[in-house]
Amino acid sequence: MTGSDHTAPRQILDPSRIDDLGEAIIALTRELWVVSDRQMVLEAVLAEAGVPVERIDRYQPDEAMAARLTARRQQLLDTILEALRAR
Repeated sequence: MTGSDHTAPRQILDPSRIDDLGEAIIALTRELWVVSDRQMVLEAVLAEAGVPVERIDRYQPDEAMAARLTARRQQLLDTILEALRAR
């Protein structure tokens, strides 16, 4: 994976903010479940419509879709990092 999702070694949070980190992890877990749930439903709907779910595994994004995915990943990372830095 490429992108700025690899950070240089540094202290992002003061140790006194461990509760904030815990809250962030819980919020991310909730969001991950929403996405996982939606993905499972989408795959079931595709299968019911006769679209083999294996097509998802084989899908290769074109340049435009790859750029959208990269931008969305960066937006998510920026949002999380900003929340952890804010006070």
